[in-house]
Amino acid sequence: MYEVITQSLRKLVDFTDEELFLFMQRLKPVTLKKYAFYLKEGQVCKAMVLVNKGGLRYFSRSEKGDYTIGFAFEGEWLGDYESFLLQSPSPDFIEAIEDCELFTLNYADMHGLYEHSQRFERFGRLIAEKLFIDTAKSKRNLMIQSAEERYLELLTSQPHIFERLPQHLIASYLGIQPQSLSRIRAKISNVKLT
Repeated sequence: MYEVITQSLRKLVDFTDEELFLFMQRLKPVTLKKYAFYLKEGQVCKAMVLVNKGGLRYFSRSEKGDYTIGFAFEGEWLGDYESFLLQSPSPDFIEAIEDCELFTLNYADMHGLYEHSQRFERFGRLIAEKLFIDTAKSKRNLMIQSAEERYLELLTSQPHIFERLPQHLIASYLGIQPQSLSRIRAKISNVKLT
């Protein structure tokens, strides 16, 4: 049951068995049904989430509709990191896009782990760096890449998303309308056929 979790943790840091045990003791299991919210606008993100099974969507909502910021699947962490660190209300949402088995790590437990060993501090730093890089890359790609280039990059870097998500969520993540995504997919299919 914990194999996904231990693999995810060890992929980032070479934890000892004792440290893994300590980490696992701090994680709290949570289940969410598809379409249930882990976080709603105005709530404080009290814990970061590690997905054991299923998928989550992180998004913002405006008068123009939803804008998907990111997804998390098995072995991946997610949360509104700004809200989590500042313990302030979030402007965003986290929703289950599949039935989920999750583990959460709250703010106090995370800091308790940081005090226990440098490996835990390193783990926290690596998670923060990944979130920063993902956010910066997404912002830059939206500004300088065409929709087709963003689609091709997503297809290359995260092909599993296309098997697990409906087209409208992929379009929202790419910052385009579903009709535009259909045109891009058709164009690319035609190029592959010739």
